[in-house]
Amino acid sequence: MNSSSIPKVRPKNYDRASYPHPHTGNEFFEIQNRARALDNNFFVVAPNMGAYYHDAQADLPFDTFGGRSMIVDYKGRIVGRHDYGAGSSYVAGTIDIAALRDHRTRAQWDNWLKDLRTEVYQTIYEQPVYPKNLYLDRAPCNHAEFRRKAIDRQIAKMVERDIWAEPSAYGTEAPKRR
Repeated sequence: MNSSSIPKVRPKNYDRASYPHPHTGNEFFEIQNRARALDNNFFVVAPNMGAYYHDAQADLPFDTFGGRSMIVDYKGRIVGRHDYGAGSSYVAGTIDIAALRDHRTRAQWDNWLKDLRTEVYQTIYEQPVYPKNLYLDRAPCNHAEFRRKAIDRQIAKMVERDIWAEPSAYGTEAPKRR
């Protein structure tokens, strides 16, 4: 099949990033995939990593991602699933574009995008939250550096913009973020 014969779908289907343990084992990965598919009326293709080698000289692989690759349809139903990810594998499922298009134009109650009040989201999205081109000119951060350079800053922006409130522990003031 060449690219001119592939049907165009708007909004585009969603291919999400891998998710490590324990989040695949406690079903966060599945819940998020199914919710995004249902909320947005699109297919979610969610591959998860299998085992990998830390470097070229390593003898033993790591398996920290836990598998559970899946394809979820526009109604939040899992149409393809592969539970364990050790080693190379694949997941397959039917992606029925004609049924998706029909659903989007006929569904009365579970086609949420037609009811979306975009003005509610303006407060959050009128200014960027995630740092643009974080790895354009450098190698990816380690976990501690990513926490400092991205996560902590993103959370601070959400609090500064009054989108989120600083937490407090049973009436005591929460520590201020860096």
